[in-house]
Amino acid sequence: MWLTFLVVFITSFVALIVMRPVAEWIGLVDKPNFRKRHQGVIPLIGGIALFLGNLAFYLMQWDQMRFPLLYLSAVTILLIIGVLDDRFDISPLLRASIQAILAGVMIYSGLSIASLGQLIAPFSLELGAIGVVLTVFITIAIINAFNMIDGIDGLLAGLSSVSFAGIGTLMWLDEQYTLAYWCFSIIFVLLPYAMFNLSLFGAKWKVFMGDSGSTLIGFTIIWILLLSTQGQGHPISPITGLWLIAVPLIDMVAIIFRRLKKGKSPFRPDRLHIHHLMMRAGLTSRQALVVITLGSAICATLGVLGEIYYWNQWVMFVGFIFLFFLYSYSIARAWRITRFIRRYKRRIKKSKSK
Repeated sequence: MWLTFLVVFITSFVALIVMRPVAEWIGLVDKPNFRKRHQGVIPLIGGIALFLGNLAFYLMQWDQMRFPLLYLSAVTILLIIGVLDDRFDISPLLRASIQAILAGVMIYSGLSIASLGQLIAPFSLELGAIGVVLTVFITIAIINAFNMIDGIDGLLAGLSSVSFAGIGTLMWLDEQYTLAYWCFSIIFVLLPYAMFNLSLFGAKWKVFMGDSGSTLIGFTIIWILLLSTQGQGHPISPITGLWLIAVPLIDMVAIIFRRLKKGKSPFRPDRLHIHHLMMRAGLTSRQALVVITLGSAICATLGVLGEIYYWNQWVMFVGFIFLFFLYSYSIARAWRITRFIRRYKRRIKKSKSK
């Protein structure tokens, strides 16, 4: 399997180099504006490299994968729509409609949310027909959660790697090795992107993921979670799935509520995400990256431990709801937290100067 990991790593790495001049030639680049503070034009090719590395894994493991043609068809459509959106700015409604259609195809093929587990212990909460609507809603939500969290260098790669590592670990422990290898291989696919995105080879080689990559990540995560949280003998409880993607999901829901409360469109971008607030408080982008990724890793670890040691699902659910309200409370009072952090940093500087 290490040969497979090496192949997908090299495929992603080479794709990032080869596609760079192509992206610049066709205008597939990100330009700085009032929200985007980077310097110069940056190629939006991380999603293409991710797609090709993921494709390499699928071709090598084709006979072991479930619904391989359906999955590859879906992510190909998402890649095309994402690239077009990166280049021409497609309507959010159109993108959401396409995501809903793909969710409908998944449901038709047998992948849907039929149960939420024992959220009301000791009863299993079966959804029936409501599960169809919830599957469409959750698919769009998770895809856009990973899309919206992509705001500073390395963050999308870090958070998605945490999620895939958590899922892969649980799959491995349940001896579902194919799904585990897939999760781990995606991390290897993301490594070259993270290195280029964080400018480890110099600023001139910097790349961004683009909507094509973030939507592919979100769709792949919901695909794997549907395979692992539903059906008989599922290795992951639905509530555990929430803990594995806690930070992107909670950040998206809190931001949407905040925008709606202010009478703004939920699709209108702003600078109120967790990484923006941390940088406004005085942290550098690298410091914010470490803090947020560490927080995500803690949430994912709690989810994994809860699954391994059979913690009550309703307790895990209540804990997740508490985490959401704590986050929302902090966001609503972000200016106070920002002021506190700045004062704390000034005190540290003064104590060091003495």
